[in-house]
Amino acid sequence: MRWILLMMSLVACLMPWRAALAQDGPGQALVDALIARTPGATLNRMRARPNAFVEEAAGLILGYGGPQGLSKANIETAIAAEHARLRAREMRRLLEADLNDDLAVTRAELDVLLGAASATMRGRLLVWHRAADTDRDGTASWAELRRHASATARTGLSAEAAAAMRAMMTFDMDGDGRVVLDEVLDAMTLLGAPA
Repeated sequence: MRWILLMMSLVACLMPWRAALAQDGPGQALVDALIARTPGATLNRMRARPNAFVEEAAGLILGYGGPQGLSKANIETAIAAEHARLRAREMRRLLEADLNDDLAVTRAELDVLLGAASATMRGRLLVWHRAADTDRDGTASWAELRRHASATARTGLSAEAAAAMRAMMTFDMDGDGRVVLDEVLDAMTLLGAPA
């Protein structure tokens, strides 16, 4: 009798995963299609941290697609916006030392900012200034600042992160070219990730 109860308990524990991943008929075909077209990294993130995944999806969908849903073009806009944010952050970090408003940061100007910065920030500012001052003349010119900011923005949003944003389109369950949050939540349920 104990053996039967133990087996029934084990089967009961496995039922939600079995139901989500091994449906019969057309439901199984949908699960198979979702698994086939969803990148492994996306599946792993979704299953490992479902709440964080839903928050990221909601932010992307509602922030760039709106109530009508997220399109491929909206995702490219979101990627461009993140690059712009990163570029602006990098420019601001050094332009705070541009005391004479000439859009270039000399080492003397940087030294003024260094005097007011914490020890950790002093090190960072020196590294950022050196990275921006590619001709090593002691001044990070406007062109050098822009190149540095653009390069940092490209590495700040990794190819994997951009691919993860683009992978959101795999949840376009109705094939209308737009992903809404309900489609993501439905896909998560089908794929065995608690939503």
